[in-house]
Amino acid sequence: MNGSSGYDPSVYPGGTWIQMTPSNALNVCYYGTVNTNLSVWKISNPLFETVPVFAAQLCIAMFMIRLFFYIFNFIRQPRFFAEIITACLVGPVFTRSAFFIGYIHKWNSHEVLETMANLGLVYYMFLVGLEIDLNMVRRVGKKALCNAVAGILFSMTMGAGLYFLFTHDISIFPSANPLGGLFWGVALTVTSFPDLAQVLSDINLISTDLGQIALSSAFVNDLASWTILIITMTMLTGYNKLSILPTVGFVMLCWFVVRPILSKIKTSLNKSSGRDFQVNIILAGVLICGLITDACGSHSVTGAFVFGIVIQNMELERRFIEQVNDFVIGIMLPAFYLVAGGKIDIAFMMSQTNVVMLLVIIVLACSAKVLSSFLVCKAFGISARDGIALGVLMNTKGLLALIVIGVGRDVQALDNVTYPAIVIVFVVMTAFGKPFPYWASKSSKHLKQYKHRTIETSKEDSEFRVIMCVHESRHLSGLSTLLKLSNSTKLSPISTIVLHLVELTGRSSAMLIVHDTYKSSYLNQPIFERVLSDHIRSHSFGSNTGSRESHPISIQPVTIVSPYAAMHREICSVAQDEHVTIILVPFHKEGGGNEEQENSSIRIVNQNLLAKAPCSVGIFVDRGLHLNIRDKGIDLGKPLINVVMLFTGGPDDREALAYAWRMAGSSDVLLTVLRFQSGEEAKSIMEEAEGSGNDKQIDEKYVNEFRFKSMCNDRVTYLEKVVNNGDDIMRTIKEMFDYCDLYMLGRGQGVESPFTLGLSEWSDCKDLGVLGEALSTSEFARNASILVIQQHYVADS
Repeated sequence: MNGSSGYDPSVYPGGTWIQMTPSNALNVCYYGTVNTNLSVWKISNPLFETVPVFAAQLCIAMFMIRLFFYIFNFIRQPRFFAEIITACLVGPVFTRSAFFIGYIHKWNSHEVLETMANLGLVYYMFLVGLEIDLNMVRRVGKKALCNAVAGILFSMTMGAGLYFLFTHDISIFPSANPLGGLFWGVALTVTSFPDLAQVLSDINLISTDLGQIALSSAFVNDLASWTILIITMTMLTGYNKLSILPTVGFVMLCWFVVRPILSKIKTSLNKSSGRDFQVNIILAGVLICGLITDACGSHSVTGAFVFGIVIQNMELERRFIEQVNDFVIGIMLPAFYLVAGGKIDIAFMMSQTNVVMLLVIIVLACSAKVLSSFLVCKAFGISARDGIALGVLMNTKGLLALIVIGVGRDVQALDNVTYPAIVIVFVVMTAFGKPFPYWASKSSKHLKQYKHRTIETSKEDSEFRVIMCVHESRHLSGLSTLLKLSNSTKLSPISTIVLHLVELTGRSSAMLIVHDTYKSSYLNQPIFERVLSDHIRSHSFGSNTGSRESHPISIQPVTIVSPYAAMHREICSVAQDEHVTIILVPFHKEGGGNEEQENSSIRIVNQNLLAKAPCSVGIFVDRGLHLNIRDKGIDLGKPLINVVMLFTGGPDDREALAYAWRMAGSSDVLLTVLRFQSGEEAKSIMEEAEGSGNDKQIDEKYVNEFRFKSMCNDRVTYLEKVVNNGDDIMRTIKEMFDYCDLYMLGRGQGVESPFTLGLSEWSDCKDLGVLGEALSTSEFARNASILVIQQHYVADS
């Protein structure tokens, strides 16, 4: 190397010469040796080999990301903050330290590192496409759509303007590329959907109106950003403007040809015993599609992204998706942060930049989406504080933002000054992503405790607000029939939030998706397109009583994606915000007899709700309630449901009686209330129990009120039986009711009753209570559905 044309060259360990030219470019020369001895123990330095060097680089990156994430987690910063800080620190250290250049970050190791980084991006894009539901575009509300469009327009304009303002000095930027403004604009447009969902989940805003608008807007922003990025990469890497046509043809081929073919062969793939074959085909398909789009003049990530969208409807194993996601994000993407960090030289950028100008750029860049969200919120009558908080949330950045500016750096649209400058903007945006929205959430979330969180304490003319939890499509039929029998009237209409509970897979955060609201007496349209399987196309979901005062049921479908262990938090948050009276959940056991199957995940959700729900909770054991609607009355075509309410006393039983009392207003229901009175043996036990007298007086008063107000209803029957223990109760029920469609009773939580004697020793499932479990396992009630209710405890009641 001749040093006369520039600065004197520097020699580093490992046989590397580096020379800095007057134009700040690097001339690097190195030589490689081939070791023919296969014995590891005779190699003088393993770090001179390619694989050990890459392993060392990857380990350092993974360790630093985890370390910074652990540190910054105390100040509630997201994972991306730790990743981008790692990139900012790794760049100067790896590119300026003689030790790292000589042993860890050698110049001849860049090719392997960038190859693995690009491979990680390809599979990451595949996962992004796999998780994007294009049907969500139709469900985006007007507020979210306006906010997303305004954010895109403001960000693109602001990004381009700031780039030209930043590079206006010709002495510092003699050859500034005008395309840099496009990449700055796209980078500011990006709102990372997964990272935003994580932020909203951490600060308990994911179920609020503010969180729903932010998530829907982020989805539109991400989709627009991917589209603009793909088109830009295709135009820049192709030979001419028509080079985008082969890419468009590939996309059309995948959508109209490959997708239908995959949908037809997915059944045979699922039936095949070798699941590894399916996994290998999918992973190979990602690389093939990336190769095709690269040959078409686009980028390989385009093909991976399209392939992910194409196969997203295939029934892939959740374990496979989780494992691929963990491997890509946890192991492969750290290589990308090393590559991105190698392009960040903050010290050189600060030496070429006016500090005041940089601060102006940061403030204006952060204010683009804040201003657009503020104006949109003011137009829709949303408070100014919420508008600013929404704008700060829309500034949430993620890996896509780094990918955008990384592509700009590769095509030389961004240089050594403009690239680090926009990275600094990302750091500031990410740092404010949680603190300000958390402070502003006090005006967004209704934190006041509401009093009427039980059916017993609710007013007769108040709206009956219900949450119905659905894990699978088969849960809809029985719960919807139960809802239809709940007597929606004009005086007390029913407002239902149907929560589709989906286990979190392939994501790092919980999310909530709000669908369109339905309000009809006969809702013959799908509630959840992703909940209902292909064999269920529609479901009658509304009030179908014969009463003249019947009123349509308002239904708001919502999808919650969360881990089962934390799913109750999202449900409780929705219940708190919407002032819900009762949460209806399916029982974790299905079927009967020897065919009974238990779902431990559903049981975890139910147990957490019973312990922490802000309102009453009803666990529904469905034994085909929807199948038992048949002609039993004198009038043909008039369905009747036999409902038996078992009353032993206590708050939970009063809550169950209140619900049965509401059902009695429906012309479809024949209600029988069976109250068990204490015999001589039971009285002696109850006298020893402290505090039982107060509950007994409340029970007596409430039952008498029920009898008085329902005495003119010929569809209501009140009976009393004297019993001493649980065996007497089960014997009485068996003798009196040879057939019943629905049993209703309280869970009996916290109540010591002599009626449970003889039954508690056989109880191994506390979810239904002692009596509820005995009833669910009894032979005579094997075909009857059961609703067990736990009343929420109100301190001032």
